[in-house]
Amino acid sequence: MSNNTNFTGKSREWLTFMLFVGCYVLLDYAYFKIPVDLFANVIYYHGVVAVCADLVNWQAPFEHVLAKHNHLLSAKADLEIVRGCDGAGALFLVMSAVLAFPSGLKRKALGLLLGIGLIYGLNLLRICVLYFVIAYQPGLFQLIHTYVAPTLMVVLGCFYFAWWAFGSRSSIHESA
Repeated sequence: MSNNTNFTGKSREWLTFMLFVGCYVLLDYAYFKIPVDLFANVIYYHGVVAVCADLVNWQAPFEHVLAKHNHLLSAKADLEIVRGCDGAGALFLVMSAVLAFPSGLKRKALGLLLGIGLIYGLNLLRICVLYFVIAYQPGLFQLIHTYVAPTLMVVLGCFYFAWWAFGSRSSIHESA
């Protein structure tokens, strides 16, 4: 009978994994169906660029950063936000993990809300940092933009998911 229980457990694990992959694929598919102009002129401008310009100007008012379409502009830098450099990959990983994890609907909704907020906040921070890197240390831009920042976002997203998932399963660890 333990073989049957073990098979059911493995089947459930595969189903969870396939649900995770399916969620990621669907989110990525929908993401690439959004027109480029909508991203540049609406989503990136209002949701990212204008917010980052305000944050940079608040922290360093001498920068005089302007938000224009999908660009952070100043006398020192022109940072363009484009598809693929917007934190969507890390966001989709966190969302897919939360959606696929066996947990209640309320817990999933909270997990999604907090996870989306975390990744959005990290992405705003990443873009602000990238602005200062391109303005003052352009030689480091490629390294930080391509490797350091995306890796950090994924790692922090994984830590968030582990924290959230552990909280979702806390009843397992309680004594009977």
